[in-house]
Amino acid sequence: MEWKEEFQHGLIWQDFQHHQLIDNINALINSVTSGDSDDKSFRKAALFTIQYCSGHFKIEEEYMKKHGYSLTESHIEQHNLFIDDFKKIISDNNLNGAQKSSVLLNKLLTWFKDHILTDDKLFANFILRHEIE
Repeated sequence: MEWKEEFQHGLIWQDFQHHQLIDNINALINSVTSGDSDDKSFRKAALFTIQYCSGHFKIEEEYMKKHGYSLTESHIEQHNLFIDDFKKIISDNNLNGAQKSSVLLNKLLTWFKDHILTDDKLFANFILRHEIE
């Protein structure tokens, strides 16, 4: 997945972190498609995802609350649902590392399309308007 200009929302910190997520997705794509996906590659992707969620979500949520973003509650709920789904992937003992990598990859690709390119863009537009006024 190539980083495209249209993925940028205009918040430097948010765009940087989204770009890092794309890099992690690409590493996972390479691992899964090359057949090199194992417990080690899954752990690496999972550790990144944990760090991403704890840092990125926290910053977004702080900005939302600070600036009175009207969709804060639903946006935080989406973050929480993502974390819950991610925890299920990690704890699923019926899947090996390669299978977990594939499931996580699909989850991250869907998250990027359904959340980052839509909900995060709405939020970024709100912040940019709010800080300009």
